Amino acid sequence: MRFAATLFAVALLAIPATAQMPRQEGTDAFNLGVLGAEGLPIKKPDEDLKLPRGAVAIKVTKVLEGGPALEAGLLADDLIVAVGGTYLTTRHVLATYQLVAAMEAVSSTKKAETTLLVVRDGKAQNLKLKLPALGPHSANCPTGCGRCEKLIDDSLKILTGLQEADGAFPIGIGGQNGRVAVSSLAGLSFLANGSTTKEGPYADNLARAAKWVTEKCGKEESFGGEERPRGGANWNQTNWSLAYGCLFLSEIYRLDPTPELEQRLTELMQTIEKNQEASGGWAHGPGGPNALKYLELQIVGNFELAALGALRKVGFKPSQEVIDKGVAYMISTSGGDGGIGYSANPGQQGMGDPGRTALGVWAFGNLGMQAHPFYAKMGSYFKRTMEDLPNGHVSPIQHYTSAAFACMHLGPAYWKDFIGIFRLEILGARRPDGTFSARPTEETMAMHNNTDRELGPGWTTASYSLIMQVPNGKLKILTGMK
Repeated sequence: MRFAATLFAVALLAIPATAQMPRQEGTDAFNLGVLGAEGLPIKKPDEDLKLPRGAVAIKVTKVLEGGPALEAGLLADDLIVAVGGTYLTTRHVLATYQLVAAMEAVSSTKKAETTLLVVRDGKAQNLKLKLPALGPHSANCPTGCGRCEKLIDDSLKILTGLQEADGAFPIGIGGQNGRVAVSSLAGLSFLANGSTTKEGPYADNLARAAKWVTEKCGKEESFGGEERPRGGANWNQTNWSLAYGCLFLSEIYRLDPTPELEQRLTELMQTIEKNQEASGGWAHGPGGPNALKYLELQIVGNFELAALGALRKVGFKPSQEVIDKGVAYMISTSGGDGGIGYSANPGQQGMGDPGRTALGVWAFGNLGMQAHPFYAKMGSYFKRTMEDLPNGHVSPIQHYTSAAFACMHLGPAYWKDFIGIFRLEILGARRPDGTFSARPTEETMAMHNNTDRELGPGWTTASYSLIMQVPNGKLKILTGMK
């Protein structure tokens, strides 16, 4: 059974945001990297195409402005079947990886030219494709990779262009709590690049983001009104902003522990503690069951515990009773295999998920609980199920981000596995305009809604640029790196 809206919640699509980005339109599809197009693998290509045995196709759903695909004359509904004379042969999602890998290889050469064999209106034709010559990747990409460092720098510049005058970052959906989350992720990306609020190329951007998050974190907006009656349901979402905000601000406080920020973080910590439910879990926000009649969900509980752990690392003293209850509730959601379930409720307990489990590992790491026997169980479950990260509930990008931080705590072998599996997916998410895109899942295709896509380019670009920078060790609190 699936549950609507794990990320920023039940009401996300209905909440009016204070500064909304236009929603991304079009079919939910995979971005195809430097090609500058989106598409979906064709599970069973039409026999009339007369492709070689084992060949597959990717149907182009959209050609992006300013990209090589547009210049080459690629059109929506074209079927890409070969690159440089080599047919696509891997099945389903892996076909997109094969195409992205081919694009990365071509763009690593000086000439950066190839051909695309496409089928259009039942007829095969070759398109000449000129890609940007971006140079080769390093063997340990993205760490120490000049090409990826340029990609990250470009992404951070994109984020500076998205940032608003008040320091916040706009989103497509989610209201103020969502803006706190996106602004916190963007701020962490600037920190991970080496800037502080006083020094570095993004010092001003970082200072403004920190100021806005400090002020707005945990403050509920006024939802609804006469034109949008809520019928008395609890729509409070502030636990999301409390967690994301405190994770970001703990790293700010490590670098600049001002009395003002100390007082504010103390208030936020106490609010997280107060918002804990009697069970030990946390809901989307305080105030009782939400509109879908449920309360705790462990993805939120994991974030709150990760935030309390980060605050403890920088000298705050969260309640040990709250932490113990939260950890006990987390463990109670598992079926005993180390996988973190949706909640401890009947029908939701034991539904292990690698993304939620990675976040549990991150929480334990921040709390300094690596010696706890359940930490090893979670690590083992995460290692076994890592490949399934993008298929978790609602937000693959949130799962990827949690996994990147979890890998820093678990050790280099986990990061090697993670980047080995998802490197091409990360590179494939890059658009010609410098932003990163969302990816579809079976759930998003079935529900006709992709939360990552709806949240907008600030969410996706901040998340992916942060993930690629996590191994550099600049975020001492959240990675546990010396």
